[in-house]
Amino acid sequence: MGRDAPPARLAPVLAADQPIYIVRGLAGWWCGSAKVRAMDEDQHDEIYRRGRERFLEIHDEKALRTVEGLGDLGRHIVEFVYGEMYTKPALTDRDRELGAVVALTALGRSSQLPQHLRASLKAGLAPEQLREAIMLTATIAGFPPAMNAMATLKSVLADRNRSAGRNDPPAD
Repeated sequence: MGRDAPPARLAPVLAADQPIYIVRGLAGWWCGSAKVRAMDEDQHDEIYRRGRERFLEIHDEKALRTVEGLGDLGRHIVEFVYGEMYTKPALTDRDRELGAVVALTALGRSSQLPQHLRASLKAGLAPEQLREAIMLTATIAGFPPAMNAMATLKSVLADRNRSAGRNDPPAD
């Protein structure tokens, strides 16, 4: 099952100066999106600015410095994920972060998981809710990724307790 050649309306997208914009435009066409369009630099800058603001509402300056340190990839993360996806009204930050934690757990992406666990707590999820979501993920993705995520959650909660001046270990 294939698609016909891209329609003429994709010509501006295919002429984009950066591959990521070509990929995003073609993905929109492939999925039937009516929003396939070329954007000028000012529009990209505005989406990036909006994405940077959203990123800082969800994460912190340290996380932003890490992402911005990725160069063009970091810019595209901030622009697309936070400037476009995280500004849609259908989900709350709490919903998005719970989805991110579950997806990262299932995929075994442990390096990004602490950042999203912290963002989940900031968005209002309780530690018990995160534990339950991770345990539920084990039923689909298996126990090893869930065990790793549970250890990461324990570490994030311990760091959070230390930052708050508490030395009590987080509950298991």
